[in-house]
Amino acid sequence: MPLDPRIEFHRVVIKSKPLRETDDSQTQNSFLRAYSTGGQRSSRASSLYRANGLVILPPLSNSRECLDTNELATALVIGEIEME
Repeated sequence: MPLDPRIEFHRVVIKSKPLRETDDSQTQNSFLRAYSTGGQRSSRASSLYRANGLVILPPLSNSRECLDTNELATALVIGEIEME
């Protein structure tokens, strides 16, 4: 995801995924993963409706131009987290 010179908040759906399962299929640990809701323009109200989080994108810098897939990021949770 390309970065902007300003800090941005990207609307996402945050889901909890299991890391591993025990013999009796109970989840021991899980991690959170964020999925973009798509277009982020203010006219895209439906992307806000689906969102349960906002990923905080750092500002563009000489050493950093984008946020890569599977990279850790800070997020604000604004709704219930989905379980997978």
